[in-house]
Amino acid sequence: MPPSGEKLTAMTSTPDRHTVTAAYLGCAAVATYALLKTAWALGSTVGVNDTVLFEEFMRSLGGPLVALWATVGLALLAAAILLSFVAPWGQRIPRRLRASLAWIGAIMAPFGLMSLTLTIVEMIAGHPFLMLAPAIYIAVYVSFTVLGVAFAVTAWRTREPRVALGVATQPVAS
Repeated sequence: MPPSGEKLTAMTSTPDRHTVTAAYLGCAAVATYALLKTAWALGSTVGVNDTVLFEEFMRSLGGPLVALWATVGLALLAAAILLSFVAPWGQRIPRRLRASLAWIGAIMAPFGLMSLTLTIVEMIAGHPFLMLAPAIYIAVYVSFTVLGVAFAVTAWRTREPRVALGVATQPVAS
């Protein structure tokens, strides 16, 4: 114990199981999204209702390189950020940088949740989904929501440890 009587919290390099679970769930969500985008980039039309409309949309975003492959790259980056909180190699990256990126990524949760809600409302109202099947929108927005929550959980649970103060914090005069 330190001479002043303080107790320090244990600082370990091993993340707790909740952090690990959140990081892996976020990676699973990212994998779902990345696999869908990769399938489309390789020519699949899974979940596409109107291929002409889909191709026009892809062209309006800059083509498959930007609209599909760039988002796959971002998904892989998101997975790497999440894994940096639970893998030993992540400790070589400054904690504040990882935490900042995770808090920025946490924005995905409300965006995903709002978009998911709107999609469900549109389905209930009977609005047509011209370009993609509703299940695709749901899968993507659930992925965004889970990813955002995973970022928030990992950032929160790995924040800088604080000192737990014990009995005496002031030196005692002798």
